[in-house]
Amino acid sequence: MSGNISLSQELIAELLKSITQHDAVAKEDMMVNIQYLVAVAGYLCADYPGSVQERDELLEQLHAFMKHVCDDRAESEKSPPAAAPQAAPPAAPAGKSVATDDPAVGIWKPE
Repeated sequence: MSGNISLSQELIAELLKSITQHDAVAKEDMMVNIQYLVAVAGYLCADYPGSVQERDELLEQLHAFMKHVCDDRAESEKSPPAAAPQAAPPAAPAGKSVATDDPAVGIWKPE
């Protein structure tokens, strides 16, 4: 498969526009659009210059790629989970620190 492709909203919109110009039902049913896109991919893969086994491997790779794109898009469309309300920090215990000869050490005495 090729290196990088550039998938954009504009490209998708143009593809869907072409499909809906060809078949008015696609305006109302997204599944029809998807069927056309998959059918075109299958049609183009039929001309793959390799063996039937190589073509079938290509179809498996394309299926995995399609699933990856689908999962990635679905994940990016999820809204971030609402932040859990922060509990108030526990109140500091009542008491005081008593100084010692060592300035880095104190002794806590409850009140």
